[in-house]
Amino acid sequence: MKKLFTYLIGILMCSSAFGQKNHQGPRKFLLRDEGLSQVSLVNLDDSTRNWMVKVPAGRDLQLVGNGRVLIGTGNGYEELDITSGKKLKEVTTYPGAVMARRLKNGNTLLVGFNWEGKKGAVLLEVADDGSKKKVLNFPEYDYVRLVRETKKGYLVPANKVVFESDANGKIIWKAQLTGPQKTNSWQALPAGKGKIVVSAGYAGNFQIFDKEGKALTTFTGPENVNPNFFSGYQILKNGNYLVTNWQGHGPNYGKSGHQLLEFTPQGELVWSWKQDPAKYSSLQGVLALDGLNPEYLYVEGKKGKLKKVK
Repeated sequence: MKKLFTYLIGILMCSSAFGQKNHQGPRKFLLRDEGLSQVSLVNLDDSTRNWMVKVPAGRDLQLVGNGRVLIGTGNGYEELDITSGKKLKEVTTYPGAVMARRLKNGNTLLVGFNWEGKKGAVLLEVADDGSKKKVLNFPEYDYVRLVRETKKGYLVPANKVVFESDANGKIIWKAQLTGPQKTNSWQALPAGKGKIVVSAGYAGNFQIFDKEGKALTTFTGPENVNPNFFSGYQILKNGNYLVTNWQGHGPNYGKSGHQLLEFTPQGELVWSWKQDPAKYSSLQGVLALDGLNPEYLYVEGKKGKLKKVK
């Protein structure tokens, strides 16, 4: 009876979400497909502009200016042309890198664990010429995913924990996630009023914490979108959360779930995108391009929304 009730609630939520005629969701976005190791551009209004390219295994997507998209790889990072996907730059001198992110100061943050001769989570800032500028090390953590720069330092997801460090590596905030033993917290962003929003990996949900690290709420999608692993996400201009719903490693997951979901901050699913199984397997990263100018570098602001760096 409980399963039937949950199923019916899911149907009602999904019907409500998909029935909102005034909400069409993003129209142009970049996707990172972990299962097939590819990056693609999807333009729902003009498919002639779509492209898809194979890339090395890695994580994250970011507009870094001059019409370029930064992607992290297992050896460093690449920069792709946004109109074609053509590789314009490649750095391969940092084997073991987990992700790459361009900082406000123009340097690139590379992240790894048990890496660069150090134990635990390692944050390495490098200049454009490859020279190392700063290293932060958190030896008590042996897991790290998509780190984000904050006003004070960095937000770091580390499996069942998310913490913020200051610029010198002192931990100034921490929260404990709930869920299965293997949670794999993926990405955390500030959302205003001291709140931190976390895509919680295998927990298959968003988890929201206050400025003291206290859990406020969690939410997920209905069963028919198959919420499996909430990974890379973006806070849109309207305040909604656009998240990739990863389904599994490898090339055979294209038929599984709706892998791009948009939620309101209150947890209502208002839009989803069902991937073509002939083209996609398992999405792990997204970057909605609506309203963004690829000639600029974009980083997250104090409320988690992307803002351009002039």
